[in-house]
Amino acid sequence: MDFQYLFLNGDGRIPRRDFWIGIAILIVANIVLSVVLGAIGSMIGGMWGAIILIGLAGLAMALPGYFLMVKRSNDRDYPQTYVQALTALNIAFQLQAIVLPMTMGGQSLLANLFSIAIALAGLWALVDLGFFQGTRGPNRYGPDPLEVPQT
Repeated sequence: MDFQYLFLNGDGRIPRRDFWIGIAILIVANIVLSVVLGAIGSMIGGMWGAIILIGLAGLAMALPGYFLMVKRSNDRDYPQTYVQALTALNIAFQLQAIVLPMTMGGQSLLANLFSIAIALAGLWALVDLGFFQGTRGPNRYGPDPLEVPQT
């Protein structure tokens, strides 16, 4: 499997199996980055340093996640605006978590609204891109990945 193609390129199509492998890799990478950067950030700047570095880790994961979802939505023959909107929402969520971190009184209303929107959009993406079959045969984004030998 070509990980550079999977995470750094928005062209073409991928089957569900590659999507799930990519999602698993991104989840593990996000957990590892959050733990490591959270520990470093707390040593350098306390709780605020950890929040900022964990937020930056989330932002770093947005681009590979975007490319992964774009290729899967290409396989479903969707316009890329859905994935772009989800990615924009994710980036906005990460930025608000850095700028408006949780206080002693709990999360702000804005953070709660972002959390709900991200959860609903993420659930849509997970179900639609992860469980439903792609377009059979070629579509406007390229040949069927199940009919093309994997490189």
